[in-house]
Amino acid sequence: MKAFGLILAGVTVLAFSAASAPASEPDIIVQQRQQDMKAMANAAKTIDAMFKGSSPYNAKAFKDAAETIGSHSGERLSSLFDRSIAAPGSKASASIGPERQKFDKLAADLGVYASALSSAADRNPDVLGPQMRMQAGDTMMGGPLARKANADRDVRSMPAEHAFHLMLQTCTSCHAEFRARAD
Repeated sequence: MKAFGLILAGVTVLAFSAASAPASEPDIIVQQRQQDMKAMANAAKTIDAMFKGSSPYNAKAFKDAAETIGSHSGERLSSLFDRSIAAPGSKASASIGPERQKFDKLAADLGVYASALSSAADRNPDVLGPQMRMQAGDTMMGGPLARKANADRDVRSMPAEHAFHLMLQTCTSCHAEFRARAD
């Protein structure tokens, strides 16, 4: 009986040691990427619900969501893809390496659009009014053949809703270009 107790204690120590073993650096980076992406997705859903009217407009919640996206974009986002790009459990494509400038530009644009949304919340503390909405005939809207918006240049002159759509388009473009394809 004493031997069984010692074996059980040994198995428990081994199981605890394996469960508490530190994750490898690539595992930690992949987990951080996934947490950041989930935070940005949840923040975008908050903003989207306000634009769609399924949630009441709340300037603080709108701004907080925009700031969440901003804090996870730009240099922070780029730095999470500096090493271990195609690590186990990651959906990132190794194409980020050779296309680093394009990836970094998308990460920076994401931050510019998030900043524009945060500023829009400051300017509109009470209501998501028409000045935040895209209007019929808006020349910034364009189409598939229209000039692509330059985030740094154009964001100051566009409604928040358009900045939001361009931010989502940036996410979609990045995922289409830099997410590993499921075989």
